[in-house]
Amino acid sequence: MGKEPLLANYLEKFKVILDNMFNAIIAVDNSNNIFFINEAASILFDIDCENSLGEDINKLILNSEIAYFLSTKREEIKRTIVVGELNLILSIIPLCESSDLKGSILIFSNVTNYNQLLHKLDEERNSTEILNTVIETAYDGMVIIDKAGIITMMSNAYTDFLGIKREDAIGKHVSEVIENTRMPIVLETGKEEVAQLHRIKGNYMIASRIPIIKNGEIIGVVGKVLFRNVKELNSLYKKISVIEKELANYKSKLKELNTASYSLENIIGESDTILLAKAIVQKAAHTSSNVLILGESGTGKEIFAHAIHSESNRHEGPFVKVNCAAIPSDLLESELFGYEAGAFTGAKKEGKIGKFEIANEGTIFLDEIGDMPLHMQVKLLRVIQEREVEKVGGVATKKINIRIIAATNRNLERLVSEGKFREDLYYRLNVVTIEIPPLRERGNDIILISNHLIKKLSVDLDKRVKGISKEAEQYLKTYEWKGNVRELENILERAINIMGDSEVINVDDLPKEITGKKASIIPKRLHDIIEESEKNAIILALRASNGNKTKAAKILDIGRTSLYEKIEKYKIQV
Repeated sequence: MGKEPLLANYLEKFKVILDNMFNAIIAVDNSNNIFFINEAASILFDIDCENSLGEDINKLILNSEIAYFLSTKREEIKRTIVVGELNLILSIIPLCESSDLKGSILIFSNVTNYNQLLHKLDEERNSTEILNTVIETAYDGMVIIDKAGIITMMSNAYTDFLGIKREDAIGKHVSEVIENTRMPIVLETGKEEVAQLHRIKGNYMIASRIPIIKNGEIIGVVGKVLFRNVKELNSLYKKISVIEKELANYKSKLKELNTASYSLENIIGESDTILLAKAIVQKAAHTSSNVLILGESGTGKEIFAHAIHSESNRHEGPFVKVNCAAIPSDLLESELFGYEAGAFTGAKKEGKIGKFEIANEGTIFLDEIGDMPLHMQVKLLRVIQEREVEKVGGVATKKINIRIIAATNRNLERLVSEGKFREDLYYRLNVVTIEIPPLRERGNDIILISNHLIKKLSVDLDKRVKGISKEAEQYLKTYEWKGNVRELENILERAINIMGDSEVINVDDLPKEITGKKASIIPKRLHDIIEESEKNAIILALRASNGNKTKAAKILDIGRTSLYEKIEKYKIQV
């Protein structure tokens, strides 16, 4: 007999073997075109064996994970994937010749529904005999019960693990043989349970339970435990225990780093403008709308963001802070979105989770949003619109549920007109606006904030300081405070460090830039101060009510007619 007929004969027998295997098998060439598909794969994916030859597998089986795994040209072992309504386990074996990749063999194990394959086997061969062989030679633990919960089949691997004889298990109710078993529950509900943790003999394993359905009736349940042998199971358990501890530790640290530290109580002040801002915080906290916080540098925008999160129904979720101006533009995308392993040179081999994903079910605070590069503004707009993110180098998106709070000390309307900030993003962020007044416009709040800061700094610096002298207070109240609360805290810390034995901060403890300007200050008329405060309060109320005069009048606790008169008096543009 010649060599070629002999080879053809072997190939034909090999094809018969593959066609009779329980697993679905597809072979593709280097261009992902199918050159072999066995009968199980044809049934599983509803693909014609002959007409599918030469077709691109990615066009016949629509699944981004399969396409990605094939593109890597690497071996993949027991990867869990979902195709349509099927939960599958996929293994890919590259076909190489002299180190050149010629194609790949894809092996699918269906953990979702054995009924279609079982029906086909029942038609073409003696399914009981085949199934018995499969059970007896199963590398993993497998058990089958009938509709009464009685064990009809159990693999040797499973009986060896349980430490019983096969004949002692067959014919008994599954609850008498397997502790904590959920197979009767699956038998009753008909709902499959795939890759669930199951505790047996003090150890955890991964188990799947799939109902067997015939003619619309549940006739039994297949249970499969994913382990190879006792040593491997114990090794897996130890690894899971270590991973669980590491995960708990990681979650604890992550929560500690991404938690709001301030609440409304930390916003010190009794001026009308600050009380109005706090009122908006309380109302905004109970919605899911985006918030834009405006204010000069050092006014405490971050504290307001913390307070909104703390007052909201998301307070138990993460609060993630990102300073858009502090992160280099070429790193901002990977910081916000994360990246897959090997996405770029220098990337961590395990990849990295992004800030948006960390903030899922919570709040993300984007500080200095006015400094975000235009190309990142486009990506942020997509996150707001689609509520999904895609990692750098990734092939799939992930849905997220976050609330965005943005803050800036820049004039965004001017940046929009200059083409430096996207108009559509501005309107997406500017749903609820909170304007924080500068410290110089907050009157007696300066002293309230000073006393609060002195208490905090006294503890931090281990100094006994009771307050500020009346004369020193006058200097603080008349200073311009271009750096706002941040500058005030800096000056008070300096004063506490250099003050003598006195328990109060005196004029001599203040720097010359404050005390040297007192003579040049010209106080305003009381009438002018009142009118200026009234005008500012009306403007803030109109902004808080989105221009609705009736709502603005209620906020100000005045009549609508009186409000109209004051708008006309102060020439306020509505």
